[in-house]
Amino acid sequence: MAVEGLSSPARFEAWFARLLAGDAVPLAPGLARAVAVHANNAMAAATAALASNFPVLLALMGEAAFADLAQRHARRCPPADPRLCLYGRGLDETLVQALPAGDWPWLPDMARLEQAVVGALFAADPPRRPRRLDPARCWPLAPATRWVWSAAPIASLWQAHQPGAAWPDEFPAAGELALISRRDGQCLITALPAAALPLLEALKRRTPLAQLPADGLPHLPAIAAAGALVPAVGDG
Repeated sequence: MAVEGLSSPARFEAWFARLLAGDAVPLAPGLARAVAVHANNAMAAATAALASNFPVLLALMGEAAFADLAQRHARRCPPADPRLCLYGRGLDETLVQALPAGDWPWLPDMARLEQAVVGALFAADPPRRPRRLDPARCWPLAPATRWVWSAAPIASLWQAHQPGAAWPDEFPAAGELALISRRDGQCLITALPAAALPLLEALKRRTPLAQLPADGLPHLPAIAAAGALVPAVGDG
């Protein structure tokens, strides 16, 4: 027999989500313990997924602080997709709310960078057939391409925390534009200057090559070498 008010799957799912969040009362008192166990398991899965998807942020914050952040985010934005490998959207906003004003201002940027890495890892593959370059046509970005600008050297920080990476003697003093791309199944982070941002935005708008901003063209080879553009061949 269907329970009154929960006759549709959508209504049941909405009620069950409120139940796990503690905002609804079990229909039967005997279910309270079972719901508590399920809620704890769901919280543990969500926080473990965040730790897996944001390893650099975890390393920068430390396990205890990150665990507090992960639980706060799981309560604010519980997973809406069973694919927990994609979970974490909005973690930067949770981090802004959790941090005292002015403390570690670049941590939300790192959260945005690692969220972009997750998106790049599971983005579609670029077309296999190379695109013939023509000044009257655009050179499209690869589906995995993303970027994040920060006043801090987040690209260098991310690179330094990768397995086997050497820790630099010092980090750049200026901010970095972190270009995220995927090549041979691996995500790459390329540090670019802020001057490359107008070029990336123009490429995103599918601007014809002949109309790309001239002051950004010196950065085009680095963007292409990172695999951030679809495969292409020239007339020569």
